[in-house]
Amino acid sequence: MRSSTRKRHRLEPSNGMDMTPLIDVVFQLILFFMLTSSLTRPNQIQLDLPESSSGVKAQEEQSLVVSYRIAEGGPAILLNDKPVAQLSKLGEAMAAIAQPSEKPRVDIRIDKTVPYQEVISLMDTVRDAGFPKFSLQTLAGGSR
Repeated sequence: MRSSTRKRHRLEPSNGMDMTPLIDVVFQLILFFMLTSSLTRPNQIQLDLPESSSGVKAQEEQSLVVSYRIAEGGPAILLNDKPVAQLSKLGEAMAAIAQPSEKPRVDIRIDKTVPYQEVISLMDTVRDAGFPKFSLQTLAGGSR
């Protein structure tokens, strides 16, 4: 037989740590946090309405101005500077002042502290009263 002049090279066993289980756990944690963070969103959207210091005043010929702010006793709703008891009564009050067929201009002035869900409810009430076109404005700091 022939003598083996070749040496077989064998890999020496690694003394290091196997990283595969650690990587699996990290990926599972990332997946868990991604899924749970997207499922725990609140029902209301936090929206900060902007303030304007250089805005142009609107024309005085508007027939309907709805102001909505949060007061100490609950929401304060004004229609042409006259208080309205509830949001549900706003549509009736608007219809009593002007008919939707006249297409008056409607300005909705909202305080920046009003939650966005209440802004949506106010817009729905104005639309349901027959006034589909309106403009949204922010209330100045101390004015009504």
